Amino acid sequence: MVTKGLKDITFTAKAEATRASPLSPRLMADELRRLAEDADPRQPPAVMPPPGGSTLLTMRVQIALADAIADAAEAQGTTQKVIITRALAAAGFKVAQVDLEDRTPRRRPRGRAAA
Repeated sequence: MVTKGLKDITFTAKAEATRASPLSPRLMADELRRLAEDADPRQPPAVMPPPGGSTLLTMRVQIALADAIADAAEAQGTTQKVIITRALAAAGFKVAQVDLEDRTPRRRPRGRAAA
């Protein structure tokens, strides 16, 4: 019985176990569309990590090469990682799209007082 706007929380454990959670793949297409329509369009799309995870790769190179990579990154307005992963992709290595993108958080320009 529901009274005074309170939820009826009487349910069986079986019913709870079979109820789809918000993250369940069993969500119906119409419900997914509704969720997409309700989403804030100002929010950037989620970046899903690649299924294999990621790791840190450290390497030692000659100063001239490091300087050349840094100069290329600066000239292209990207990161040294992007320069290196693009070169690896061009050499035939399978590189995930997420590794080919500059995902460096950008600082917001400081606002100036209105004149």
